Amino acid sequence: RRAAAAVRGAEPWAAAMAARSFHTTKVEDREVQLRVFLPLVKPEGRPPKPAVVMVCGLLWLGSGVLGQIGLAFNDGFGYAFARNGVPCVQVHTPSRHLAYTRIMDFTVCLLWPLSWFYVPRVLLIVGDVIMLSIIVWDILPLLLLPFAGVLGPFALPVVHLFIRGFQWLRGDIPGPKRRPHQKEIDAAVLWAQQHQELLCSNGKLILCGYSSGGHCASLYAGTCAAPPFDSVVLISGIYGLRTHTWSGFRSLLAPVFDRVFSDILGVQTNEERDSQSPDAMIRREFNGQDWYILSAKKELMGLQPFEDILFQPKTLCDALVAKGAKVHRVTCGLNHWVLVLNIEEFVRPFCEGLGGEKK
Repeated sequence: RRAAAAVRGAEPWAAAMAARSFHTTKVEDREVQLRVFLPLVKPEGRPPKPAVVMVCGLLWLGSGVLGQIGLAFNDGFGYAFARNGVPCVQVHTPSRHLAYTRIMDFTVCLLWPLSWFYVPRVLLIVGDVIMLSIIVWDILPLLLLPFAGVLGPFALPVVHLFIRGFQWLRGDIPGPKRRPHQKEIDAAVLWAQQHQELLCSNGKLILCGYSSGGHCASLYAGTCAAPPFDSVVLISGIYGLRTHTWSGFRSLLAPVFDRVFSDILGVQTNEERDSQSPDAMIRREFNGQDWYILSAKKELMGLQPFEDILFQPKTLCDALVAKGAKVHRVTCGLNHWVLVLNIEEFVRPFCEGLGGEKK
């Protein structure tokens, strides 16, 4: 019955070996969706394995039109674990849509001079509409594209203001308050602990995080309040927000990143950025706990210094080793976005090496 219920909603290409189902948990009177991936075939004679709680951050795509693409993209991780015999519970946090920030407003102002040329003007309008779309109706301004030539360089600000006005009239902006990602992770972990029978796990848990979800997962796992995970897997995460420690050319970029981090996480001061930096907030002793730190070959296709600023894990790895963790550095995939296409290269041997016990 469990398998039959779970297979409803599964993608056709994955249904033969793994199934996806949807569940909810409540955090601060708000329902949070959990996407649960289960193996459909249990190998005979083998003990049950731990369950994975995976934190995937959608950042500025959350709850929007593009967010649905992001969810399907992240499903690839859940299916990979389930196909290899390990159940996976996904929670998507942090998630704050680009429309709830001022990023696109600044971007339009900055790039507006390019709209004096027709082709860049059309591309900027399409990009602006897609990135700001919260609901399908938000893409209606694309119907104004035939008038892009008539309005000339004013087409971009007109379309942008039209979208913003429509969203304001709907009450979508200013946006909702930021979601408490640590509480949402804690709720997902508790749900997995309470549904061991559904997951057919041995009661142990593995914490996993991808992208901005890797940032939140590592922050959670480093606290003394976190449960004892069997291991921790971090995939292309962002582990440091401490822009006030930057020097040289990087210090010139600090105001830009401060704005970005403020929009995503609401951190305004140096103290707040410190408290949200996993590489500075490792508080517990790990006593040999395994941490797998996965990075793509070229996270941003070699775009420096941004690649190093966002995705270098060395500071976190050093802090973990100092607290007694066994850190395993792994290279997987080409870049930050297509890494999922190669994730099974890591997942398969990782899952095969998981033992049973507990129960």
